[in-house]
Amino acid sequence: SDSLTWGVSSGVSPKAHIKIRAGVIGSDMSHIKVRIDNRFLQDYATANVAGYIPGSQHPDSFMVFTAHYDHLGMMGRGAYYPGANDNASGVTMLLYLAKYYSRHPPGMSVIFLFFSAEEMGLLGSAHFVENAPIDLTLIKFLVNLDLVGTGEDGIMVVNSTIYPDIFRQLSEINDGRSLMADIKGRGASCNGDHCPFNYAGVPAFMIYTLGGPPFYHSIYDREQTLSLTAFEALAKLLISFEASFL
Repeated sequence: SDSLTWGVSSGVSPKAHIKIRAGVIGSDMSHIKVRIDNRFLQDYATANVAGYIPGSQHPDSFMVFTAHYDHLGMMGRGAYYPGANDNASGVTMLLYLAKYYSRHPPGMSVIFLFFSAEEMGLLGSAHFVENAPIDLTLIKFLVNLDLVGTGEDGIMVVNSTIYPDIFRQLSEINDGRSLMADIKGRGASCNGDHCPFNYAGVPAFMIYTLGGPPFYHSIYDREQTLSLTAFEALAKLLISFEASFL
């Protein structure tokens, strides 16, 4: 990619590491000057946000939908990373579902978890698991939504091989209603906020959409670049998936 990107860290490196792409600097150049300003924010405070709608039939059973609301933000003073797909799209889906369930009370209780500090290593979700206000064994299933702003080629389901029966359940719902263009599956991967829950024994999927612009951790990950091709179809799929556990 020709666009700059960066990552966040919970520690400070003792020295700067600079990589220069081959071909960028001409053969006649012998010196470069670089200025790096760094300020480490010790004990930076952040917070998770939770929403809850009690179930009308089984209030002590929970379906959980999660998404992280943090992104990269500013790099220095001149580069801004909006994070439209990663992960304003997932946050929007949770808000959409929360609005739906507030008007159509679910049979089981539904929890919406908006995590912070995902980009720093899933810190928000790990904190929730370690300090859970509910008994985690009461969670029937958890769906983590990350990068769901496209969908031309369907969706990918992380952990499909870990929970093949539930993956089949999701696929049959989709086939019966002709919602997503395709549902692909892959094995376990600790690449999202579902991971700390998995380690704690909570069954979970992570879902992301396929197709569309590849602007991951890019300054071009803006709302104007998102097609939202499968947004409504994915919402319908998730609502039917939740109902299938009753």
